[in-house]
Amino acid sequence: MASNKVKVLQAATTIAKTTETVIGAEIDTGHYDFISLLVSYTKGDETGLNIYPYFLYATAGTEYPLVEWATAAGVYTATAQKFQMTATAKRAITLDVRGVAFVKFYQGGSNNDGTPTGTLAAAYILK
Repeated sequence: MASNKVKVLQAATTIAKTTETVIGAEIDTGHYDFISLLVSYTKGDETGLNIYPYFLYATAGTEYPLVEWATAAGVYTATAQKFQMTATAKRAITLDVRGVAFVKFYQGGSNNDGTPTGTLAAAYILK
């Protein structure tokens, strides 16, 4: 099932400083293979912006972060995947959502510095 229709997730909104804040609502991805999050970030006084994807298997259910693995001295650790932007830019983040019922995106400032004056607008396409 293909849907090339761009849907607005959030109009341009001032970002949060350090707290993860939801971007729009959860997105039903049940019959799709991929989602592309289209973001437009305008940098303000903050160092940058982090975007975190979470997967859900039921609406309003438990949120599972997309993780990245690191190894040090044979010990593996998982941390929440983040997509970081440090300058004004437009970016597409494409994720494989086969087998995932819902996706939710969060944003947060990358560091506890500056006054969050930057803005983020987001839209998405399901494929």
